[in-house]
Amino acid sequence: MKNNKGMFSDEYNRMIKKMDRITKNMSPGFVELCQNISKLDSVLKINISLDQLSASKRVENQIQDFTQISKQLTGILPSIQLSKEMQEYIQEAKKSEKLTEEEFEKKYFEEFEICQSLGAKGWVVSRYSNPRHIKNWYKALIEDEPEKITQFFEKDNGCVIKSAINMLESKYDDPVNRNYYSRGIKAFQDNDYMTCAMYLVGLLEARVNALVQFRPKTRYREKFSDKGFADVKQKQFSKSEFFFAKRFYFLNVYPSLIAFLNRLFVDGEYIFDKGVEPPYINRNWLLHGKCGREIERFECIQLINALETVEYVLGEKEKEGALDDEQDGENEN
Repeated sequence: MKNNKGMFSDEYNRMIKKMDRITKNMSPGFVELCQNISKLDSVLKINISLDQLSASKRVENQIQDFTQISKQLTGILPSIQLSKEMQEYIQEAKKSEKLTEEEFEKKYFEEFEICQSLGAKGWVVSRYSNPRHIKNWYKALIEDEPEKITQFFEKDNGCVIKSAINMLESKYDDPVNRNYYSRGIKAFQDNDYMTCAMYLVGLLEARVNALVQFRPKTRYREKFSDKGFADVKQKQFSKSEFFFAKRFYFLNVYPSLIAFLNRLFVDGEYIFDKGVEPPYINRNWLLHGKCGREIERFECIQLINALETVEYVLGEKEKEGALDDEQDGENEN
């Protein structure tokens, strides 16, 4: 695993700590104000709260013009003196607004790479995590203590995993998706983890196909890669103006999600002919009757987390219609 010496460079680590320290105790209204200050020369989006930073796509349609923002600032600015750190933060955010997707990912590549490493180990960065969690998860993997990541989802009486399950429960109202999902979750609750994995892997594949809309006959290796998600990412990047949204989607979510899906659906070195089963869930080994090991609870938590993230990030742009054979793609490795 890369970057395991300190995890972040000193300069990048200082930047992350500064941003996190500044935003940690800011009220939602003040976060909103700072975003507005950084964009006074253009049409703005507002109403981003700290509790919904990762959900910023939901407020991207809430646009206010300069006049409304000016009125807001008139009543608030006299009582506020921006600290040096806050000014630096606003400047950092403003600089990122002009970067292309490639430039943005390159500038903050260390965070991108860390999240990619998490996905390659089965953990997708979701709306429940933040930069502090990401750093702690990566540290847990380096120190060979992955159970600490599982604890994040199961602590407080399983608050996070229950929230993900409830979100998905409300999402699937069509009979096919609901059938697969309800059976998978029942198996999870019954501690039948292999059955759970079989249903959720099938559902996850169908949902990613439906939401991303790959080209017909696209091979798995190309589907579950940056190339396969290029169109989706490009469209989303063009609509994501604020640093918070760009960081969430393009440094955290997509790198980890694509790496996770690649591991799940592409055999890689674990082809059938070699007879060596991967030490993690792989679609082909599981669904073709080749899985000889016990599926564990944390692996099903990984699937639920990934599925919830797929629906959360891509689900609102769903294109209705049943999958046909061409959309399924070809299974090659």
